[in-house]
Amino acid sequence: MENEKLTTAQELSVVVDVIEYLEGRGIEGPEAACILRTAATHIENQVAKKCFLVSMGKALNN
Repeated sequence: MENEKLTTAQELSVVVDVIEYLEGRGIEGPEAACILRTAATHIENQVAKKCFLVSMGKALNN
């Protein structure tokens, strides 16, 4: 899973793309920041869930 991490430059590139996408649809400022943070939280939760399930699977199989 370590190889699946984005570099800082890649992360910033994604953020810029999302900001440009939102601005193109008239969403700026606090609204855009909330959308970005919500998306980031969702992704973090999905990664945490995956790590937890893999760890539990390993623990149960030992």
